[in-house]
Amino acid sequence: MDFIETILRLKSATKVLILLLILGGVVVLYWQFFYRPVIKEVRSLEPELARLKAELSTKKAIIKEKPRYEAELEETRHKLIIALKQLPDKSEIPSLLENISALGKASGLEFILFRPQNEVSKNFYAEIPVDIKVKGSYKDTVAFFDKVSKMPRIVNMSNIAMSSPKRGPGEDMILAISCNATTYKFIEKAGTQ
Repeated sequence: MDFIETILRLKSATKVLILLLILGGVVVLYWQFFYRPVIKEVRSLEPELARLKAELSTKKAIIKEKPRYEAELEETRHKLIIALKQLPDKSEIPSLLENISALGKASGLEFILFRPQNEVSKNFYAEIPVDIKVKGSYKDTVAFFDKVSKMPRIVNMSNIAMSSPKRGPGEDMILAISCNATTYKFIEKAGTQ
């Protein structure tokens, strides 16, 4: 208590000086033990904050584009469904080959040979070649090829050879036509059929 009484008896200027020294000491202690460590930690976290802000900005841009990505995904799914319809699976192949044969007969062709060959496996599909030999007019053959091209399934006609022209009934020339029809099937998992 003597210390406080001594201070109270001092001149006002001295009292203010002592008060300023005490406040200065408190400020220095606060700076040294509280403020300075927090500033140091904040500065060490600033690069992480900048990285997170950049990441957040990127993710916000992606979220903004989400409807466009969803539309693209839906369009891709639709295209896949269409492609899968054009590539029959194993169970649909016999009916597809019967349809090709029926189209030939409906076009007026006489089938001499219709022989499916062994499948040729590719990446995600298999080719199924069929050797075909028919007799008929050029016009009927073209009609058959046109009908095959309009099928919902993919069927490629190749190695077309026409020979042995003979006069048929009327003015039509009857030809012996040989060709390969190749259709395709989807393989669910590569290496399995």
